[in-house]
Amino acid sequence: MSTNPFPGLSFVGLGWWGNVLADAALASGVVSIVGGYARTPATRASFSAKYGCSDFSSLDELLGDSTCDAVVIASANVVHKEQAILAAQAGKHVHLEKPMALSVSDAQDIVSACAEARVKLSIGQNFRRWPMFRHAKKMIDSGELGAVSLALGHFSNNLGITAGEESMRWDPVENPGGPLYSYTIHLADLMEALFGKVESVEAFCGKIGGPSRTDDVAAGTLRFRSGMLGILSGSYVAPFHFRFGIEGTKGALHFSSASPPIFQKMGEQMSEAKALESVPDFWNGRDSANAEQFTDLVRCIKEGGDPEVAGVHGVRALAIMRAMLRSHGERRAVTMEEILESD
Repeated sequence: MSTNPFPGLSFVGLGWWGNVLADAALASGVVSIVGGYARTPATRASFSAKYGCSDFSSLDELLGDSTCDAVVIASANVVHKEQAILAAQAGKHVHLEKPMALSVSDAQDIVSACAEARVKLSIGQNFRRWPMFRHAKKMIDSGELGAVSLALGHFSNNLGITAGEESMRWDPVENPGGPLYSYTIHLADLMEALFGKVESVEAFCGKIGGPSRTDDVAAGTLRFRSGMLGILSGSYVAPFHFRFGIEGTKGALHFSSASPPIFQKMGEQMSEAKALESVPDFWNGRDSANAEQFTDLVRCIKEGGDPEVAGVHGVRALAIMRAMLRSHGERRAVTMEEILESD
């Protein structure tokens, strides 16, 4: 372990999102960035110059660095399992981006490896940390919304058009189901954070002719143990936009990338719904949520306990995506129990 008063983070995968996470880590004020590794030398050099850290030419070199306390893995999905387990075996705490792995069993292996090595494992499912969803959770728990019957989450982007042939986002092995692993998985974790565990899933994916080798669109229905339903949907060939709605017997909450959070009480007309002015909107919430991930990880490293979004949550969010894919392929409802046991 390093003697730096701030735990040292090294980054694996230094693309756009790796840089977003590095900025968030610095914004947290509780860590230092000590190194980075990517396959491309120019990418490593740019990252090390930007953050004043070491340029590691291999993962082994990064993991052998005594100033590195934790590894942030934002690399290609297909190497998540190998890299996370190697990091754990080297005694490094792990922050792992979603999806954890390409199968539930691989994700479970990561959880087991981190537990065996007694290192912390946090997962980059950050939507539950956004201030507007923290507020939603308080309203749900206080009964202000009444009994929730339905939640609707939608997140689209145009990566199925723009990412390009060389991107993993166009690879049906690394990124099956179009938007599922990119965005829908965030909504799945958020749904369980707000409403409890999903019991079963029924879903479809579709191809409308986009240039990507993945599907272009996906949509599914979640049945929760409580009896309520959730709907997840997204397109890979549409303009960037986000919507999330919560329908209760006393009122409805509406979140959108295009407007402030809105609350409509039962009995009010749509025109009478009120903006929640004190709640940060979609755009102002993301950065603080990203930084909070690292504050949370450092708290666990120093004080013990598990991160708010731990391996078990990453496994379940992935399992919902895997259940959606199996449901589409087999044209039937898929239970979480079976996907957790056989994927």
